[in-house]
Amino acid sequence: MWQDALRRLKGLPPVVWGLGLVSLLTDAASDMVVPLLPALMAGLGGGALALGVMEGLAEATSAAIKVGTGAAVDRGARPARLVVIGYGLAAIVRPLYALAGAPWHAAALRSADRVGKGLRSAPRDGLIAAAVERGQRGLAFGVHRSMDNLGAVLGGGLAFVLLGLGLSLEQVLLASIVPGVLSTVVAIAVTRRAAADAPRQGGPAEPGGGSAEATAAEVRPAPLPPAAKRLLIVIGVFSLSASADTFLLAHLARQGLALQWLPLAWVCLQLAKAALNVPGGAIADRVGPKRALVLGWVTYALTYAAFALSPSPWVMWLLFLLYGVFYELTEEAEKAFIAGVCPPGARSKGFGALAAITGAALLPANVLFGAVYDVSAATAFWLTAALALAAAMLVATLVPSPACQARARDAWRGCSGSSAARAPPLRPTRSCSRPAPLPRAPRAPPPPPRPISRSSAPSRSTCAPNGSRARS
Repeated sequence: MWQDALRRLKGLPPVVWGLGLVSLLTDAASDMVVPLLPALMAGLGGGALALGVMEGLAEATSAAIKVGTGAAVDRGARPARLVVIGYGLAAIVRPLYALAGAPWHAAALRSADRVGKGLRSAPRDGLIAAAVERGQRGLAFGVHRSMDNLGAVLGGGLAFVLLGLGLSLEQVLLASIVPGVLSTVVAIAVTRRAAADAPRQGGPAEPGGGSAEATAAEVRPAPLPPAAKRLLIVIGVFSLSASADTFLLAHLARQGLALQWLPLAWVCLQLAKAALNVPGGAIADRVGPKRALVLGWVTYALTYAAFALSPSPWVMWLLFLLYGVFYELTEEAEKAFIAGVCPPGARSKGFGALAAITGAALLPANVLFGAVYDVSAATAFWLTAALALAAAMLVATLVPSPACQARARDAWRGCSGSSAARAPPLRPTRSCSRPAPLPRAPRAPPPPPRPISRSSAPSRSTCAPNGSRARS
């Protein structure tokens, strides 16, 4: 088992590992800042509602950018340039938190930071999806996300150490520029290498033929299929429950955890996510992204219900391990699901729409959670759990799996290439929530009529009209 896992990891192309290193460095910079944002906002005079508005506006801004970048890549824009600009902008903005003098200053900087994420996310995911075969996508996204979370561990650990050495909050925020600049330099090198290798390699072959590293000249832009639209709607419903993780840190502080320990609590959460991301990608490849997504959302609902019942910060800290299982099952499954139900010409558009819908839903999600949290923390956690459970039921019943969609496309291609132009009949299958195509076998032509000789024909005098022999 472990030998097979190592073989699959070694089979991943260099672009996956390179972009993973870029995300590791940029998340190290980001997570030197994020665990301190609740304390920063509280010091500036903002409460839970202000924190929710800041996070919601930031994600909504990022969502608006992601819509355009995904569609631009499908129309032929260079993804490497967008990736580099996105990482560079975020690296410049983060240290400026140290200069914030009011809650709206922090909110504006947070939004500018997420503009960089909006520019880079869909093009980067498109590069990863195009570099691997269909059966490796969950693993590839899992490796990338695992390195991303390891960077978060590194950043939170650096913040914890620097605060322990006596540095002020503002000095820690200024120090975040170092890993941010390094991430931009590595992003430039990785994207240049990927652009140089693409004409020679051509990428792995897709099941439908052609190269997975298809360029705009080889793959025509295509609209999102109905299955992808249904999936995106259900993900939007779940995103209404996906409030920012900074609320968890705010709740730990409300329960009495000191400022110095907040980065370490954040590190524990990121460690749980990083340790489980690669197994989560493998699970999505093995059981299918639909089942992994349903199980992950149910786990999320159970975790938030447990947060509502947590009596102390230490119990809630332990619950971060269960919360990491949710990330394990869903972060790779969502992207693998989108890659499976979208044709190559709509894949970057699908990634952009996924990021846009989740980001746009986070504004009402964070504002709602913050407003309810200021009244009753337990009610906010229970409401989140109920929304997540409803979304899990919707995706289980309304959205077909990528395997079902692939069989439907293959059967339709075979049917349209034959003389019969009609679609094949459908029948339900165990693995699909929607009917799967069943090709209809051609009917055999009727046998020719047997000739009847005159000598063997019955005479009219001996046969009755109904075919029985007449009485003499």
